[in-house]
Amino acid sequence: MNAAPDARRSRVDASRLRLAVRALSDPPSAPGWNAPELSDVFGESAQHREAAVLVPFVQRGEVLSVLFTRRSERLRNHAGQVSFPGGAVDAGDTGVVAAALRETREETGVAPSLVEPFGYLDRLDTISGFSVTPVAGFVRGDYELQLQADEVDEAFEVPLDFLLEPATLRREAIQWRGREREIYSCEWQGRRIWGATALMLKNLIDRLERSR
Repeated sequence: MNAAPDARRSRVDASRLRLAVRALSDPPSAPGWNAPELSDVFGESAQHREAAVLVPFVQRGEVLSVLFTRRSERLRNHAGQVSFPGGAVDAGDTGVVAAALRETREETGVAPSLVEPFGYLDRLDTISGFSVTPVAGFVRGDYELQLQADEVDEAFEVPLDFLLEPATLRREAIQWRGREREIYSCEWQGRRIWGATALMLKNLIDRLERSR
């Protein structure tokens, strides 16, 4: 398990996070908040497969960090990319929260009993055809990792304060399917966080700003 960040207290505490996210009684509905940006790819009425991820805020006293995974280099899709634990909602799942907790246990070994789901970020549509509900949850700091080697190469924590610094998450342009697109990205100890994961961080930052 990674060591706790050095700070004694995070600038944004647990109560502030609870106020910023959607309540568990108010899950987001399709389409994703970024759907207009993808309309030229999928069309206005595209159907996406439902998926869920856990946005895991690790609590150690008054210090908060965010747990990420790095996908296996052996995977066919999104190999080596930094992500949140999660995946498609299965028929046996009772909802997106159950799916996020199941996928987190399968990928990282973190048991649902160590996670307190407390809300949602806004739903996000991905270029791979998923409509993703990000489930925000507090994870106990004494968790132990048991990574699913076929899917995850590593898991690591990033201090929440670092992610919320104005200069951390930046815009950049990439070429995709013959046209220029704007994405968000950031770097942490040689790891690049970008794509859908960075967009979820952007949504978190925006919601925190609006909740002041």
